[in-house]
Amino acid sequence: MRLLATLLLVFVSCPVLADHLLLPDDEIKAGQVLYMKKCMRCHGKTAEGGNGPDIQGILYKDVVAAADGVENMRKVTLDDLEARQIATFLMSLAPDQARTRLGLQ
Repeated sequence: MRLLATLLLVFVSCPVLADHLLLPDDEIKAGQVLYMKKCMRCHGKTAEGGNGPDIQGILYKDVVAAADGVENMRKVTLDDLEARQIATFLMSLAPDQARTRLGLQ
């Protein structure tokens, strides 16, 4: 029973199942709001770049790494939920890129 509960938790919490990205609309919308507040100034309205690079399709781990400050980017304070929501929004902008980065294509 414990194993079943663990497996269900993994599948429910995992944003990637099989060949599809499961990107909940509420996570995309929340991520878009956070992106507009914390990222848009440098990466542009649609994350295609500006003063900063194009970040469409990047993954959670990339958001976390970038938030710690990379190259010319200043550190941005994000909690785990905010990073996940921003990543979900960015993956929704370029799902093919996200699938490629996840090794699904």
